[in-house]
Amino acid sequence: MKNFDKNGMLIIPTPKEIKSECESEEILVVKECYCQNGHQLINKRVCFNDLPGILLKVKKLNYKEGFIALSPVYNHKHRISIDIDLIKGESLQLYCPECSIELPIYSNCTCCDGKLIAVFLDKTANFNNCITIGNTVGCKNSSIIANKEILSEIKYIITR
Repeated sequence: MKNFDKNGMLIIPTPKEIKSECESEEILVVKECYCQNGHQLINKRVCFNDLPGILLKVKKLNYKEGFIALSPVYNHKHRISIDIDLIKGESLQLYCPECSIELPIYSNCTCCDGKLIAVFLDKTANFNNCITIGNTVGCKNSSIIANKEILSEIKYIITR
């Protein structure tokens, strides 16, 4: 899906477009996602086609704070930034919106100078069952890890 039309206008998918994308293929949806303190990151205040999204608190290096909501659907790049402007190539710090703890680093990114940040698929905060999210705006290196194996690449990409 393109982000901009031929005139440079931002394309925002309507729920109907998202629904048709979801109906045309088998989809996987994150229904539970936690910080290392066990707080649920799936939040009904940010929905993507009636599916609660993943809400993260973010900080820029200049201390500007905001939130990013990510689609819970694997392979869909839909996201919303709240109270913060995103600039391609900029690094962000990711936090739990409830307890404000910084989310842990899983590893260095192999695609950019950033880090892969872990959010957990259960309350045990086990790195063998997590989703990794690139902390650099525009990084495409994210994945889901279950039982120590990378299951698939997912497109939780923070882009402008």
